[in-house]
Amino acid sequence: MKANPTPYVFSFLILSCMLWACGNDEIVQQKNNYYPWESFLSKEIAYITNGQHRLQKSVILDGEKEDKVLTNVDWKKEWALFLEADLNKPAYQSAYDHFTEPGMIWYSLKPGENLSVKKFVLHIDAEERPTKVEIEVSQKNLLFETHKKLFMNFAEGHVETYYIEGSQQMTWTNPTEYKLMGVLLPK
Repeated sequence: MKANPTPYVFSFLILSCMLWACGNDEIVQQKNNYYPWESFLSKEIAYITNGQHRLQKSVILDGEKEDKVLTNVDWKKEWALFLEADLNKPAYQSAYDHFTEPGMIWYSLKPGENLSVKKFVLHIDAEERPTKVEIEVSQKNLLFETHKKLFMNFAEGHVETYYIEGSQQMTWTNPTEYKLMGVLLPK
């Protein structure tokens, strides 16, 4: 009487698939070609949330200014534009020229590429912590055109202030201009 090879073949296939999956972790994980901005900013959000910071916020919309001090801030929402500017997205992997010198990392969109982040400049201290970030974003299509400049200033690797300046215009309307400044305050 011969043994049925089916259970052995099935076990071999499962074991082979498991070994293949374990050996290909590098393929599944995305390689960061650029500074890990989204990861850094997510850690900063956790740090600020745990530190219970307040936010002094000024907004100017079409010349009208409003000032507020906020205690409960959804930092992911507040910094959504900064988080969206992460260059380590699969579609961005070869889209930027890269220039580095002591204290600065500069990425600029290559000619012919059509992505919203046009420039990303990161100033860093001797310990490789950010001191300042500058980001330029613009988009244009048949319905609208937007331009944004984002700035964030750091002290000892943590956000102190941020500033957003931008305009957006629907094809059939006048442009809307806005400025937003945020200062982090201890609670």
